[in-house]
Amino acid sequence: MYLQNVCVCGSAKEQAVALTLALCDEYLQGQGAYRVHGGGFAGTVQAFVPKDMLLDFKTNIENIIGKNSCHVLSIRNDGGIQIA
Repeated sequence: MYLQNVCVCGSAKEQAVALTLALCDEYLQGQGAYRVHGGGFAGTVQAFVPKDMLLDFKTNIENIIGKNSCHVLSIRNDGGIQIA
């Protein structure tokens, strides 16, 4: 959360990744997990959100970061498998 490579040095207006990390911390309240995913200021935030919090989490993030900025992905029940 306190990494300095999530924004361009000297660009106070471009801090969406840092802001999103702070929002995740606030909204998740110790449940789930979140992290920077990808390369520094060109990356994204990946959040693992409990299902019962998902709709509110997505709504809250998009109200601040922007509509359609939060994409919900799911992990299949089988986890990693070999496809022949």
